[in-house]
Amino acid sequence: MLYNAVGMLSSIFFIGCLFGLVDQLRRIKKRKTDGLSTVSGYATQSISANAFFSSFIAFYAFFLYSIMLDDVEYYMLVTRFFAASMTLFILYEIYIDRDSISQKVPFFTGLVCMAIACIAFLYREDVLVIGRSTSIALALGATLVMLQGGIQQIRKIHKEKTTGVLSLPMNTVFMCKDLANVAFGLVLGFTDGWPLLLLGTISALLKLGIIIQFFYYRKRCEDNTKRRQSSAM
Repeated sequence: MLYNAVGMLSSIFFIGCLFGLVDQLRRIKKRKTDGLSTVSGYATQSISANAFFSSFIAFYAFFLYSIMLDDVEYYMLVTRFFAASMTLFILYEIYIDRDSISQKVPFFTGLVCMAIACIAFLYREDVLVIGRSTSIALALGATLVMLQGGIQQIRKIHKEKTTGVLSLPMNTVFMCKDLANVAFGLVLGFTDGWPLLLLGTISALLKLGIIIQFFYYRKRCEDNTKRRQSSAM
């Protein structure tokens, strides 16, 4: 009963993540309608392709991991599939908005990864032994990718002194999702749940760092506005 309750809670937060990703896409679409939308990178300002690709890898790793468990974990499978797919849409927006090849590669890489996962699901019994070891390694790799991607996003905001088009609601609900993942990992038990515990903890701390920057740079913006108004008087 506890397993189902925490699994449903985790699924609810993942639904929230989907709404957060939709909010991020909406912000990008809105930027496209502005007069400066023809400027390369304007519609996706302050969004780190590295950070979103690391989020994709994290969702993807646990999508694959859920397939390779002895019994398919459907709470994990369905939520990670949709979250990875939505993140791929944002990578596509970065792909069409920016000119640099390095900003386009993550989208194509994501497409290839999703194709591999779908094939693994169709031939699950044939690749189960190899796939389980691979999915565990991928979960560990995803944690490292998530760590550097989150740090890169924090550095990008700090460098540009603005959160740009980045969505605060999306980052907030992502942090809640990470905390729910930690709870779900505890319910699964350490043997099967340790990847969720590891990634959830690290990701939640990174999202907290990003959220703090929203308030810090908002305050800086307000202070600068007040100084300009005082100078004008």
